Amino acid sequence: MIMGISFARGVLFHDRNVLACAEVKNGVIEVWAEKISLRTIGKLWVRIFFSFPWYYQLLHLGLVLYVLAALVYPEAAVVDPWWAAIYVAGFHFVFPRELKKFHGAEHKVFSYGGEKRLESWEEIARADIVNAGCSTNLVVCFFAGFLLAIPFVPLAFGVAAGCAGIFIGMVGDKLLRKYCGFLYRISAFFQRYLTTKEPNRLHLETAIRTYRQFEYIRSKELQATEAA
Repeated sequence: MIMGISFARGVLFHDRNVLACAEVKNGVIEVWAEKISLRTIGKLWVRIFFSFPWYYQLLHLGLVLYVLAALVYPEAAVVDPWWAAIYVAGFHFVFPRELKKFHGAEHKVFSYGGEKRLESWEEIARADIVNAGCSTNLVVCFFAGFLLAIPFVPLAFGVAAGCAGIFIGMVGDKLLRKYCGFLYRISAFFQRYLTTKEPNRLHLETAIRTYRQFEYIRSKELQATEAA
C-alpha cells in the first residue's frame, strides 16, 4: 500500500519498505530515497518539524513548555492543558499555506489515473484534490467522538473519546464508509476547502518527482527480492 505525507517543503511517498522524498530548497527540488529504517524515520520527522515557519515552531515550543509546566505545577495552569491535544488533533485545519499546496499536489498525484510524468503536470493539476484515503478522515473521526462526548464528560475523557474515534476509523474503515458515509463527505469538504490549496507547478513537480523516485526504488527492491 502506497501512502503519502506532505510537509511545508515537500512531499514523500512510502510503503513498508521504501521511502522517497522530494523537497524544495532555495527554489531547487532535491530528491532522495532510502529503505525504511529507524534512521530514515528520524530523518523524516526532523524534516517535517523543522519545515514549519518560525512562528509555528515558536507556538509549538510554547505549547510543549506550557503542558510540561502544567504537569509540574497544576495549580498554575490558566487553561486546561488537554486543549493542546485538541490543537494537535485539528492541526490539519491550520496547516501553513505552503503545506496546504504540497498536500493538494500529493492528492492530485494520487488521483491522476495516467502515468505520473513531469510532462503531464498540467493534466495532473486538473485531477481531483480530494483523496479518499486522506488522514483528514481520521481527524473527522476524532472530532466526531470528541463532540459527541464533550457535553457529558470532562475534557480529558472527551479527548479519550476522540482517540477512540481515530481507532474506530482505522480498524473499521469499511463499516464506517458503509454506514457513516456522511463522515467521509465532511472529510471531502474539509480537504477541498480547508486542508489543501490548489498547487502551483513547483508543488506538482515536487510531488511527481517523489512518486517517480518511489516507483523506481520500489521496482529495484522487488527485482532484488525476486532474484534472491
